[in-house]
Amino acid sequence: MRKIAAVVLAMSLAAADVPATPIVPERVSFDSLDRGADGKPVRLTALRYAPQADAKTRGAVITLHGCGGIYREARQDEDVPTARHQAMAEKLVSEGYVVLFPDSFTPRGIRDICRVRSGERSVRVQQRRLDVLAALAWLRAQPGIAPDRIALLGWSHGGSTTLATINARDRDVAAFRDRAGVPPFFRAAVAFYPGCRVPLAAGDKWEPAAPARILIGELDDWTPAKPCVDLGVAAASRGEPLKVTVYPGAYHGFDAPGSTVVLRIDVPNGVNPGQGVHVGANPDMREKAHAKLRAFLDEQLRKRVPD
Repeated sequence: MRKIAAVVLAMSLAAADVPATPIVPERVSFDSLDRGADGKPVRLTALRYAPQADAKTRGAVITLHGCGGIYREARQDEDVPTARHQAMAEKLVSEGYVVLFPDSFTPRGIRDICRVRSGERSVRVQQRRLDVLAALAWLRAQPGIAPDRIALLGWSHGGSTTLATINARDRDVAAFRDRAGVPPFFRAAVAFYPGCRVPLAAGDKWEPAAPARILIGELDDWTPAKPCVDLGVAAASRGEPLKVTVYPGAYHGFDAPGSTVVLRIDVPNGVNPGQGVHVGANPDMREKAHAKLRAFLDEQLRKRVPD
């Protein structure tokens, strides 16, 4: 299986807080549960990051890209992960986890949907949810993976996909979870700045099938914090394991490497359609969010499911 050139990765990560010699991911592939226009399963590709080979059985994290995809836009001649994605993969691997990054876009012939109005996007959360379920089935069948200790992590559109994927009331999710003889579902889920209006509007028809956390910026004007806060309140009133943390002074993408916030006028969605959205890092809030993520995954994935 083809590997991505380490020298190119190193160039892309010059400004990121990751080791000088980044981990080179392995490219793997498997079929989605989604089908294309030809009726055949969509053949997905994914990047697999792992600690150095040893005899340990490890927990794992499936990570979901946002509307901009996994790869840097600036280079079309090489699939180079963005600094955010590589940095998170490095952090998770350093904690002892295997990381799987499914690519929902490239196999479908697109690179980016950020500039497309929400109602006109060719790849939707419903399709990506089927990608995630296929990724989970593939990953927990791999050697060295503890199939009962796998978490889900997504950003933005990937965060929205995360919330959709863990919905125990969804028909596709329920059918996947209820199959006889399959390992447990996701042990935990984390969504960075997802869109929360859909699960909030669903009321009790949205129920997290695993302990979940939403991490979002107070000033987010792309996927606003308030619907997520309201979702957290509603879930708590039903006794469901969802907690929402709002980070003061932070915009969309606050956990990215660097410290710059920009106004993206090319994004047609958001709180004020047509006026653009603010995107960029907040180093202080990034560190707080990463610490919360690390503690949550440690709590959920270091424990084994009782026999």
